[in-house]
Amino acid sequence: MKAILDWTTAFGILATALVAALPARTVQAQALVSSGESFLRADLAVGPRSASGVREAGLVLNMSKGWKTYWRNPGEAGIPPSFDWAGSTNIADIEIDWPRPLSFESFGMRTLGYAREVVLPLRIHPVDPLAPIGLDLKLALGVCSDICVLEETRVVRDIPVAEVGDGAALIAAARAAVPGPGEGQGLVSAVCRLTGAGADRAFEARLTFVQALPDPVVVLEGPADSWFHGTEIAAQGAEIEVHAKLSLGDPSAWVGRGNLRISVFAGDVAADIRGCTAPAG
Repeated sequence: MKAILDWTTAFGILATALVAALPARTVQAQALVSSGESFLRADLAVGPRSASGVREAGLVLNMSKGWKTYWRNPGEAGIPPSFDWAGSTNIADIEIDWPRPLSFESFGMRTLGYAREVVLPLRIHPVDPLAPIGLDLKLALGVCSDICVLEETRVVRDIPVAEVGDGAALIAAARAAVPGPGEGQGLVSAVCRLTGAGADRAFEARLTFVQALPDPVVVLEGPADSWFHGTEIAAQGAEIEVHAKLSLGDPSAWVGRGNLRISVFAGDVAADIRGCTAPAG
């Protein structure tokens, strides 16, 4: 079963109604409305284990030709991914990293994602480092061509303590493509301001780099149950000015500058900026 929608379907319907409607039982490559075809294949690459027991791995996602999937923050036209690790055993935490995405336009809206294949690097922290890991992932992921399909896939894998794994090179290459801290990408300063109160706030930022950035893409992320929209970007030389609206599910919530995440993609620059400082004065 698959949820098939036109690109013109509103993002709010895709991201909220469809994800909320996911059934509890998940079967390989299923979603909501029958189409008779799957466009996504998911697998796990296993890498080395550290002395403390942390296991390197990679979630390998393959899309059919002409199909793409979305970054962790897909933009106003994309479908956000959903990971459910609840069926796993001996897992205290899983860190997911996201390689630099592609940027493409869909009906006048910029979307971020991946075409054909992407490997998401994982760090799996076991509860007991001397016991095997049982990974059971239920993944809901949007893939799109001329239509969008909400795929559901299950990845199940037991990882014995002694397993060496043959995915080290694949995982390392994917991790090398993950955006780095701003300072290592030429960021000089990130100054921002949030104004207003209630469910809707105004956000502005000035990002200064050591070099001019051609046609930058800026993605804003806040705490849980918040979303940025109406983002406007003005770049002049090495400075980028950003204006956006921040909407909150809880109108009384406090949002600190340290809770904000700003990603900048331009040319060879892929900056992951955690937090921003207050304007002088």
